[in-house]
Amino acid sequence: MIAPNLTLKEKVLAGAIFLRKYAEALAEDKNPMLRISATPHCIAADAIELMAEENEKLRAQLIAFQKAANPAVAVDPAAPDGERTCHTTFVKGLRVCLRYAPSIRGKISGTRFDKTLGHLAFVYFESPFETDRWMRVKHLELVPHPDK
Repeated sequence: MIAPNLTLKEKVLAGAIFLRKYAEALAEDKNPMLRISATPHCIAADAIELMAEENEKLRAQLIAFQKAANPAVAVDPAAPDGERTCHTTFVKGLRVCLRYAPSIRGKISGTRFDKTLGHLAFVYFESPFETDRWMRVKHLELVPHPDK
């Protein structure tokens, strides 16, 4: 087992190094069948290293794209706590409307996740006739920006 305190990228690169060392050991073996199997191990190690590099570049592009598309929602989905990160487009301060009644609009003041109800957002409605309340985000839509 690779050290649990390493990041995923470090674990992947450690695995590639292990494959490469194993391939070197196979190449030096007297058995011709083992020597033949050294080449696929080297190819796999090269592919793993290449994917790790490409993943880092793609991740940087994704973050840049998200920041350009919507600065309020710009997050890194592959952050160190990526297993626990949950991406939602409904963040504090965004204007929303009800999906079933688009004329009812409000502003999100907070979000949370409930085990039984799922993603919830607290909405302050513009209408004095609507009570401010927690709502499931599946019942909300973003209000289009006036410039678009």
